[in-house]
Amino acid sequence: MSTTSIQENANLATSAKAAAPSTHGHELYTSEEYLLRTAGTWHTEDSPFKATYVDRLRKKNKIMPSTTCEIGCGAGAILAELQKRWPGDCSFTGYEISEHAHELSKQYANPRLKFEMGDAFADSKTYDLVLTMDVIEHVEDCFGFLRQIRDKGQLKMYHFPLEITCTSALRDYYGRGYSLGHIHHFSQSSALEALRYTGHRVIDWCYTPVGLSCAKLFRTRMMNMLRYMLPQGFAQRTIGGYSLMVLCE
Repeated sequence: MSTTSIQENANLATSAKAAAPSTHGHELYTSEEYLLRTAGTWHTEDSPFKATYVDRLRKKNKIMPSTTCEIGCGAGAILAELQKRWPGDCSFTGYEISEHAHELSKQYANPRLKFEMGDAFADSKTYDLVLTMDVIEHVEDCFGFLRQIRDKGQLKMYHFPLEITCTSALRDYYGRGYSLGHIHHFSQSSALEALRYTGHRVIDWCYTPVGLSCAKLFRTRMMNMLRYMLPQGFAQRTIGGYSLMVLCE
């Protein structure tokens, strides 16, 4: 995305956010509101971080897919990052239901990286690897959705925000996920159990330190002092700031 495009989208978000109607469910993503809530970027700025952990888990498990798709690819930047890192014979497809996100993704399109507007499951094509990055928490029937993804490819990789922690439970507050349309909240155990319940076999997983790597708020930077001192698993369960990347078949 060009600097001009980012600035134009940010200006749109700033000027229209107060006047935009509050929308819910599917309409949150097919309308303009989610674009506004993300300051016109659709989380593009977080894509290199997520792509790094996709690639780490891939390398650790000695996987090299020939075909990869991402369901709910947003602006397409994760796939664009992976294309830079993976061999030249790999092909990529991104599926997205938002017209606004689909427009953003067009800047990355090339002969080996294609973006499809619409329902991924209406397309009968299957893939070696299916990515679903920070999407499950937005979907009303998350179990039905997981079963559909299970059948879309041989291997699957999911990224779950871990919003259930000791501090979030005590405060009965699950952070900025509310404003970004999260209608499900996960702990490590509930995320892994949701995958097993829907017929996945978990191969491997790792924490992704979103609080440490994508700190945007002063409060988050202050909490990072504790995160650096505590064992990772204990920090995730108590004060949070981590997500979960899971490889399944």
